[in-house]
Amino acid sequence: MTAAATHTLFDAILKKAIDTLGAAGAAVYLGDPDRPVLRLAATLGQRAADGAPWPVEMAWGKESAGGAAEPATEVENDRAVLTVPLLLGEDEVGAVIVSSGARVFGGVDTDDLALQFRALARALAPDPLTALRDELARRIPPPAREWLEAGIAAAARGERDTILTAFPAMGRRLGREPLGSRSALVPRDVDLDVPLRSWRVDDAGRVALLCGFAGNAETLARELYFTGDLRERCGALRGLAVLGRTPGAIDAVRDAVRSSAGELFEAALADNPYAGRFLPDDEFRHAVLKAAFVGVSIARVPGVEARADAELSRMLLSYVTEREVAGRSVPPDIWPVVALHPTRGLAGKLCGYLEHPATAHRAAAAQALGRIGDRRAHAFLNDRLAREDDPTVRRLLERALA
Repeated sequence: MTAAATHTLFDAILKKAIDTLGAAGAAVYLGDPDRPVLRLAATLGQRAADGAPWPVEMAWGKESAGGAAEPATEVENDRAVLTVPLLLGEDEVGAVIVSSGARVFGGVDTDDLALQFRALARALAPDPLTALRDELARRIPPPAREWLEAGIAAAARGERDTILTAFPAMGRRLGREPLGSRSALVPRDVDLDVPLRSWRVDDAGRVALLCGFAGNAETLARELYFTGDLRERCGALRGLAVLGRTPGAIDAVRDAVRSSAGELFEAALADNPYAGRFLPDDEFRHAVLKAAFVGVSIARVPGVEARADAELSRMLLSYVTEREVAGRSVPPDIWPVVALHPTRGLAGKLCGYLEHPATAHRAAAAQALGRIGDRRAHAFLNDRLAREDDPTVRRLLERALA
């Protein structure tokens, strides 16, 4: 992205934040790759009534591996200052800071902006090959990097045989341990991210080769899937997540989602938009149901909300009933999906889950009730809001009542 395009994007985001929140000014800060500080990237409007400038730098402490950062409001010189993180995957790459008058921002104000700021983080992200090189440079020794770079250079020359040889050697050369990244890849020409949270080091190396290939990487990934072992197949599926643009390799996904190998199923469906784009409706529904059954969060299935229909809601609620009758726990991420096509009695069931001892269930029930929009649930939502102490659940309850 050119500098002019970047500044145009910044201006649009900052104007949206100011207009949405009725704020006096806003600023974008981006993380410094070499020091633990955020550096000022763009501003619009005033930080304070006296015209004091926005600081050029501020201290930056990234979130620990426990979860993504949350929006936070502070009062500074009688002004409410809202800080919303710029998240790529679960990695905080910067922040947007909004300064208002005396008004304190509510959770409903910030949720939509947080989604737009995620889109900004994706727009600023490097291309997938650059991002993978950066991830691996921090994790593999120099000899392994040299070997990988030689393979990427050969791939860029269209040397298909080099990739066929390097693919099975990747685990031995680079290692098979978890990549340990909270970031995400942003495929070219697609406004979505592919989280790296479940990738291993050899996955990253294999996908880097495919990203660098001068030929048809999608066709090559399909071939590598059907000729490889378990780890090679996972790498090929993760390559399709980044590079897949046609349904030409969907038979590889079909094979993986039918597999009893959990690692293979997860690579095909979780955090992989390829399956959500190209699996036929009936196969997609059964894959989502299997995800719930084997313990893969359906919130990690890209496209599940866009493709949810009444039949998927029926299937998932039948699964919930079986679990409840057997006295077993229910995955909380089911509730926001089934609420898109609610059945009779669902709102009442969700009001009961507002009292669940687990925060994840209360949050999911509040989000689902907001989607159903049944005003008869407002008394339960208000009652829970008066007693709720978790900030995320409170924000979702406020949104459901809005």
